[in-house]
Amino acid sequence: GMLPSFSSCCSELVERWEKSISPQGSCELDVWKEFQNLTGDVISRTAFGSNYEEGRQIFQMQMEMAALVIRAFSKMYIPGF
Repeated sequence: GMLPSFSSCCSELVERWEKSISPQGSCELDVWKEFQNLTGDVISRTAFGSNYEEGRQIFQMQMEMAALVIRAFSKMYIPGF
């Protein structure tokens, strides 16, 4: 199910953040990117049985495919539209 994957991904995220903390007790994170990676990781583990790093190629191909579909539809001529 999705809950164990989500829990595991969140635990790994927190561990990674904890390792990023400087001796002064602070760190700077790009939270938007971190949450994008978290989302991708959860989806990859749930849908494909792999983590985000391993599934990155799948996501890249999906983005490329979406761009090609959009480009193809923009060139398609439908009479009357």
